[in-house]
Amino acid sequence: MILAAVGAALLSLSACGDKCPGGACKADKPDQTFTGVVPSADGPGIRYTLKLDYDDDHANMEGDYDLVETYLEADTTNVNGIRDNISYRSEGDFSIVEQGGKKYIKLVKDAKDSNPQAVATLNFEVASDSTLVMVDDALQPAINPAMYTLSLVR
Repeated sequence: MILAAVGAALLSLSACGDKCPGGACKADKPDQTFTGVVPSADGPGIRYTLKLDYDDDHANMEGDYDLVETYLEADTTNVNGIRDNISYRSEGDFSIVEQGGKKYIKLVKDAKDSNPQAVATLNFEVASDSTLVMVDDALQPAINPAMYTLSLVR
């Protein structure tokens, strides 16, 4: 009886590997949240908080996103010297694309999104399992990519 249960569990695990490329099932790719502060022309920076909600029925190669951009401003009364000024939220769909041996996450804003600040598309290079680097529309990084890095929230 116990042997049959263990066998059934092993069978279900091996079946998961057969259905998912590289064995990466939904359980291996949960929703992820990344955050980081990138430079701003008129302030100390913009904090990006990006949540990726993977669709398990598309081999974890696409899904929905939720992005909050918080503009920071100088504040001499705060210990950090900065404070949150204003935030904008946008949402839409994302897809993972491969180009030149690298993976990129492409965000496409929903047409119904009412955020006037949000750009129609935003791109990130998947630098590692825990970091994304903002890139331009041609998928080229900034001169100093470290300044445009979002890290996985654990």
